[in-house]
Amino acid sequence: MHNIDTPEPTSGTAATTAAPTATTDNAAMRIDAERRSDGIVLARVSGEVDLLSAPDLRSWIQEELTTPARLVLDLDGVEFLGSAGLSVLAELVEASSGDRLTWAIVAGTRVVLRPLEATGLAEQMPLHADLDSAVEAVRT
Repeated sequence: MHNIDTPEPTSGTAATTAAPTATTDNAAMRIDAERRSDGIVLARVSGEVDLLSAPDLRSWIQEELTTPARLVLDLDGVEFLGSAGLSVLAELVEASSGDRLTWAIVAGTRVVLRPLEATGLAEQMPLHADLDSAVEAVRT
């Protein structure tokens, strides 16, 4: 299910005018996305990214991102990150190997960091502790 909402301003980031946001909401996970005027797609994921919700995240990424794309995936609202969610993130690592995707992950919580570190994916991903540094990394 995709809804169009009014974008919320992001604190601490450069002032931008954003296109309307797409919101994907299922029982376990929510994605609030904002296409910023600087071309960066900022997606805030919250809830559980598990076997049931990970396909929705994968579909959203495939539908919403055009190539080449710049994406900041804010996972600070994620309460559970299962193996299916890790698989989606691993696919993003693969997609970023060429010029198709420039991306960064905001991962400041143990719920997200622990599985990334345990699987070795943390070393392969552009992880950032806060939104500002992730946006700056994708912008440059």
